Amino acid sequence: MKRIIFLLIILGFPDLGTGAEWTAIFDGKTLNGWKSTSDANWRVEAGTIVVDEGMGGLLIHEDTYKNYELDVEFKAAKAANSGVFLSTKEKPRNLTTDCYELNIAPPDNPFPTGSLVARKKVEGAGETDAWRRFEVRVADGRVTVKLDGKEVLDHRARPPAVGIRIGLQKNSGRVAFRNIHVRKLP
Repeated sequence: MKRIIFLLIILGFPDLGTGAEWTAIFDGKTLNGWKSTSDANWRVEAGTIVVDEGMGGLLIHEDTYKNYELDVEFKAAKAANSGVFLSTKEKPRNLTTDCYELNIAPPDNPFPTGSLVARKKVEGAGETDAWRRFEVRVADGRVTVKLDGKEVLDHRARPPAVGIRIGLQKNSGRVAFRNIHVRKLP
């Protein structure tokens, strides 16, 4: 029995503890289910969501989430500034109440990659233009983040962010996202 459970977990079957399944929110071909909040040139190239021009803003997914896990890969040009907005409103105005902005930025940024902007800074995450991976858990105001398999952030927000969407950010430079999966938690 233990071997069967282990195999189910390794093969990506539903989480036996929560009953929730991972859901792809990007199909690798289209931006179906996504909506831009600016004139940024969001598009699909070679199985990735890419943006590199236009006014800063978000690409918001249509589904809503309260407690969830997010797994996303990203690749940012050196010196690019982008992010993943967690539990966000469509157009957040206050980064300490409307959302959690998980930053993608150079080490000299006040909130470098892996940090929650205006909430908690992460040190030593480094800068690279290679593919990287965020594994995020958002539950009742607690946000934990793994960057490339290493936990870099554990933050409890008081009060929790009030938004219910997930968004990808265009701020400056070129950034790409792929393999975006979400699992709702109870």
